[in-house]
Amino acid sequence: MKNIVISGYYGFNNLGDEAVLAGISSLLKKKREDLKITVLSAEPEQTAVRYDLNAVSRTSLIQILAALAEADLFISGGGSLLQDVTGSFSVPYYLGLAWLARLQGTKTVYYAQGAGPLDKKWSQFLTAFSLNRFELLGVRDQGSQNLLKEIGVKKEIELTVDPVFALYDPLNNLKQQIKGEIEVGISVRPWSVDYISELAAALNQFAEGKKIKFIIFPMHQGSDEESSLQLKNKLKAEAEIFDLPPVPEEALKVFSQLDLFVGVRLHSLIFALLNQIPLLALSYDPKIEGLMSELDYLPLIKLEDLKADQAAAELENIFAERYSLRKKIKGFLKLKKADAEDFAELVLEEVDTCES
Repeated sequence: MKNIVISGYYGFNNLGDEAVLAGISSLLKKKREDLKITVLSAEPEQTAVRYDLNAVSRTSLIQILAALAEADLFISGGGSLLQDVTGSFSVPYYLGLAWLARLQGTKTVYYAQGAGPLDKKWSQFLTAFSLNRFELLGVRDQGSQNLLKEIGVKKEIELTVDPVFALYDPLNNLKQQIKGEIEVGISVRPWSVDYISELAAALNQFAEGKKIKFIIFPMHQGSDEESSLQLKNKLKAEAEIFDLPPVPEEALKVFSQLDLFVGVRLHSLIFALLNQIPLLALSYDPKIEGLMSELDYLPLIKLEDLKADQAAAELENIFAERYSLRKKIKGFLKLKKADAEDFAELVLEEVDTCES
């Protein structure tokens, strides 16, 4: 039996990161049932039960070293772990774990991550120095690949997709039912740009003359609720804040009956896409533009450029074309799921070459 340890931002009630773990673990377990997977989590007991995996505390050095001592492969997995805009701790923490693995002779994989922003010289140097010693590097978008090359990563970097696309299941993709109202899903988050009032004005303008219900989804519990409430209080049509189930596969099903989606958080957009929901992406980070780069038939507006009239017009356009857009999104999803499966195969090849 081969042992894999996965590190990431897990156990923090961020549904996007939980979906990343669900995508990675489901791919690997589907392809290799005999794998033993251990996750470093802020809530190890919860993680172990939710994903039927082993889990240990991400802050217990003793538990981490014990898990790595048995590991054949260490995965630094998913999300945007290597960035220095939210603090100076992320880069040394996540790369430090990889170095602990390497010191014990364990192979290391950078699994389909988004890289950056990396604005500090020391974080750029540490990232390049460390990643050049990984066995396999994979990024989820072209911008991340370009950034890593610019800061000095010489090793080959595979361009793949976010692991959440592995959760796409066309057999469970429910057909929309005829409803008496238009349901528009929304995900917002706190950010340095004050955009809530402009977004509310756009949604109110779009809702004029229509029977609409707005459903606001806080994707990160403990972080998104205040912004969600601010938006709800500014909407004139019926609106509710809906707490999504903590299990990613169950949360995905909630999105299935939406007609349109407006999202700021990356994985809220991916959840909508996985249900073939036409959407308006609001970008606060290059990772949003990375996702949308292959979806030029769907609109994207940067938060700092958000204007009510333009956003309302974009919503009118995608609503009018929603049926044809759903077909285009379906083709996109098939390609992305195949890409996710291909990268998982590369990871398993690394496992197979490990000494027993």
